Amino acid sequence: MAFGKVKAELITQISGINGREGVKNAIIDMSDGYRSLIREHFPNAQIIADKFHVLRLLTPAINRHRVAVMGDDRKNPVRRLLLRNSNKLLYYERDAVDLWLKDKPDLREIYYAKEALHSFYRTKGMRRASRALARLTDALAKSKLPELKRFRRTLKSWSKEILAYFENQLTNARAEGFNNVAKLVQKRAYGYRSFENYRLRLLNACL
Repeated sequence: MAFGKVKAELITQISGINGREGVKNAIIDMSDGYRSLIREHFPNAQIIADKFHVLRLLTPAINRHRVAVMGDDRKNPVRRLLLRNSNKLLYYERDAVDLWLKDKPDLREIYYAKEALHSFYRTKGMRRASRALARLTDALAKSKLPELKRFRRTLKSWSKEILAYFENQLTNARAEGFNNVAKLVQKRAYGYRSFENYRLRLLNACL
């Protein structure tokens, strides 16, 4: 479905909500359409790029390069290890990843960019985070890989929303949980013809 149609439907639903001016924070995926919608309809909300979506920005690139090297072998443990935060790996798992990446320079560069992003999110405080993000984008400027050039442009375009996370560390984790409940409610009812009935049933399920 085109975003224009989705946006029109969202505006219709949002327009009936009172107190939109009082919304303080809006945590969103990195979508220019959603960002413009929030700016227009929630004028006083601080927009925060959802941390977990930012951390997954390089996942498609890592998967593409991995498949090009070893095929889509889903049983190979390196597939899982490449996507995890190395800070949470055991020492021998980190050694195994480093050894496996040794003769794969492009994949290694993307992997360590992903790790640098995880390290950035371990920064404490807005000022330190701002400096850390600047260092990260400066380092990425030296890369010749198209995936990392695109990654750098995204980080710079969304730097304000990414850094906003460090003011209150809000994420979409709770909203994602509600989304799972919403899908379950729809599945159990085999769909709803009335949005209002669906809304009321969902509110009751989320109490």
